[in-house]
Amino acid sequence: MKKLLSLLLCISLCICGIIGCAAEGTDNLTIVLQINDPVMLVNGVEQEIDPGRGTTPIIQNDRTLLPIRAVVEEMGGSVGWDEEAQEATLTLGEDIIRLTIGSTTAYVNDEAHTLDVAPIVVNDRTMLPIRFIAESFQFDVAWDNAAREVQITKIPESSGTTVPVEDDDMVLISGGTFTMGSPENEAERDTDEVQHEVTVSDFYIARTELTQEEYQAVMGNNPSENQGGNLPVENITWYDAIEYCNALSEAEGLTPCYTVTDSTVVWDRSADGYRLPTEAEWEYAARANTETPFHFGDYVYDENANCYNAYGYNNNASGSWVNGYISHTVDVTDYEPNAYGLYNIHGNAAEWVWDWYGAYNIQETEDPTGPEPGNYKIARGGGWNDFPKHIRSAYRSAYPADAPLYSIGMRLVRNAEPIQETVTSTNTATAVSNGSTLIVYFSQTGNTEGLAEIIAEMTGADVFRIERETPYSSTQNSQGLYAEALTEYRENAIPNLRTYLEDEGLDINQYDTILLGYCNWWASIPAPVRSFLTHYDLSGKTIIPFCSMGGGRFGQTISAVAKLAPDSTIKAGLDITYSSYDRDKIAQWLTQSGIEIIN
Repeated sequence: MKKLLSLLLCISLCICGIIGCAAEGTDNLTIVLQINDPVMLVNGVEQEIDPGRGTTPIIQNDRTLLPIRAVVEEMGGSVGWDEEAQEATLTLGEDIIRLTIGSTTAYVNDEAHTLDVAPIVVNDRTMLPIRFIAESFQFDVAWDNAAREVQITKIPESSGTTVPVEDDDMVLISGGTFTMGSPENEAERDTDEVQHEVTVSDFYIARTELTQEEYQAVMGNNPSENQGGNLPVENITWYDAIEYCNALSEAEGLTPCYTVTDSTVVWDRSADGYRLPTEAEWEYAARANTETPFHFGDYVYDENANCYNAYGYNNNASGSWVNGYISHTVDVTDYEPNAYGLYNIHGNAAEWVWDWYGAYNIQETEDPTGPEPGNYKIARGGGWNDFPKHIRSAYRSAYPADAPLYSIGMRLVRNAEPIQETVTSTNTATAVSNGSTLIVYFSQTGNTEGLAEIIAEMTGADVFRIERETPYSSTQNSQGLYAEALTEYRENAIPNLRTYLEDEGLDINQYDTILLGYCNWWASIPAPVRSFLTHYDLSGKTIIPFCSMGGGRFGQTISAVAKLAPDSTIKAGLDITYSSYDRDKIAQWLTQSGIEIIN
């Protein structure tokens, strides 16, 4: 592991928090400033911000600027000014911040940071960005939009026994209470993102996704499909991630967190070793006190995150290509980090967390760990081939714990405060393969149909084609077709089907295994496939997906199937580029899936 980088960048005015241990300063300090008010409250006592001048806080490009001397001095620091260089130097304890008028580059302990707004001079007074300064000195900052007030408070020392971690690759996240999930008006949200209050304890989290170099150094192998030492490790199962945590802990002389017996894992929450974050810890760290869909705001531009940003987010669903697509992972430090210094929280590689997928238990509010049993584990953050919807802070992916995927990796966590309890994870997914197999597929332009026909020929399995009762407007690839289906996708529509199994003399109860085929539309399943999955009870059945695609591979389609058939068992799928019907590859997949080949 690498050594600890210094803290933090300025963040948007709606953010309300910060990580790490408190800097030197006055204990129990609270400073309240109001836009256009020359008086601030210091622990409830009125005091001029700029004595004798009447200067007030202002908003410039959505950031609060003010003459900073009085505030820094109340924090316990000092301010110096170099007229010739037009540079302000702020000192608090061992921390030094340097800012220059008109420049968006600021220095915290000689480390360069980019400001959202440059310092300016107003009425012969130097106006500096309060949030960047307060948070760089490790003070908590909250914004009350209704009152147009900024509140600055000293971050209290952590309570309880703290486990020191001297590791530059990990950040200490100061615990707290936050609203987990998404509001009902958040664009493209899913119904499993119910908002509820959750409290998490202090914890350490890695600044970056685990790299392939780090994984191979401990495990001796690199399973990743997109190879590169500083790229995130991917194509690992949840159990691989658990095994890595234990192996790294042992290698560094720490107590492993997990005891593994077959597919059951017991987590000792008092252990000081490496582990996966809980779902709540992950979202708390990812949001970094933001409430927007992404830590960087309400929309995803190409420079924000590595994802399948083809049709944008929350636009008019025209079906036109609006942004870019890299189509592979990138270095773990590419793209700007969030306010906690965490890179690639959105996109690049999704990250396994501890929890099984299921409805939130809104009664479990203190350091929740999710349900004890489950069929699908949660991965958070989305990957390089996921759409913006799927990389939101609140989005929850569900995947089989024992099936690797080229877009899922991991991010390490360690305790800051031990919790005296154990938590058990029991895998209840049980594959059944001794009954009949049914091929079910949806094909719009013929690509998936061609693949399904080859599979049917090789296996002799029964076949059912999913067809929309009202056909789409076009049978060929077109912007109109994409717009129609994209709107349907965003609305989680369940269109009626032309026929159902029973109309063709087929009984879902006769089949133990469903080979489910579809084309990948917008990193998810087409709406008619959703109609099929919601129409039938697939509990206890094995679902093995196959997908025709143009570059997004499975995207979030496996997760979409898992959510609609939560009591099923999903095995590793087969994704094929449009019309590329490699029979050897198909045969290998069928054999690995336990499906008999007769032709």
